[in-house]
Amino acid sequence: MLSRQERLRRYYARRRLIGGAIIGVLTAISLCFFLTGEVAVPASAGAPKQHYIENPIAYFSSWHDILCEGIPGLKKAYEKTAEVTEERELSAQSFFSKAVLFCTSIDIKDIRSLFTSEIPVLSLASQGTATVSASNLPNFPSFDPAITSGGGKPLVGIYHTHTSESFIPSSGVAHAPGGQVGDIARVGQALCKRLEKYNIASVQSRAVHDYPSFMKAYGPAEVTAKKMLTDNPSIQMLFDIHRDADKRQNATATVNGVQAARITIVVAIGQQDLAQPHWQQNHAFAKLIDAKLNQHYPGLSRGIQMQEWRYNQHLHPRALLLEVGCQESTPEEAAQSMDMLGDVLAEIIKENQYQK
Repeated sequence: MLSRQERLRRYYARRRLIGGAIIGVLTAISLCFFLTGEVAVPASAGAPKQHYIENPIAYFSSWHDILCEGIPGLKKAYEKTAEVTEERELSAQSFFSKAVLFCTSIDIKDIRSLFTSEIPVLSLASQGTATVSASNLPNFPSFDPAITSGGGKPLVGIYHTHTSESFIPSSGVAHAPGGQVGDIARVGQALCKRLEKYNIASVQSRAVHDYPSFMKAYGPAEVTAKKMLTDNPSIQMLFDIHRDADKRQNATATVNGVQAARITIVVAIGQQDLAQPHWQQNHAFAKLIDAKLNQHYPGLSRGIQMQEWRYNQHLHPRALLLEVGCQESTPEEAAQSMDMLGDVLAEIIKENQYQK
């Protein structure tokens, strides 16, 4: 019986013999090619002989195939090596791509990200996904193209039924005392400011409605909303802006790297003694806003709530109640969400400017 040392000696001797044979074959083939310029290639190899002379890469590829067929195990070893090389290349590319994305917010696999990182408004453009449109929504109330196409008249009306609502981190209280205007008015102002960047005129009322009675505030608020619509018949959207009463973690989201107060859209469907003839139109309008918020700013919208009341939404076919953040939100977070909402409203108006 051979010793362990003798078996190893014979094993390595066989490896040297096989390796030498392979090197000899490759050397012979190379000499034939470079000395004569011609090689007899089997017809099964593919292209004619002249092709290999003009294209050495194709030549070597074909002879590689011949060697793989003639030497058992060579093809499998080559394929395994190629897979490892490819994985390493892909791993290096992936690392580089992730590093650039982390440092610059630019995806090197998507050239559009280079432009949107420098021109933020381009992020509103479609990124290859289906664009949400009012034309896809039943019951959507058509805009007045004579008004939305220009003229500088107010297109958006904003008021606050619960004008005293505030944010504890900034004011120290959830409601401003004694008929004072709370932080919620600053939220409406932030929306007006954002719309102004798109040359969209708006009007805001800071009238106090929830003093002396918080529960009866919708009565005085209806008077304000009616007057606003009478004075500004050009208004195409009417928003009653509130803040919610909830926990901070439920009313806050990180959107595009910034903290923002989440938005709940409330649609009133009316009651038996409180007719709401516009609720289906209001609902269609809410669905359009919600869909576009989800498209451009995922996580910002908390969705649509249907309520059996009317919250003065019977006054206009595009009237909605918006709850922005909660008592634990900050005015800065609410302002961020109003910037995003303003972008969406501007897009909706632009898309419907010339609606027939």
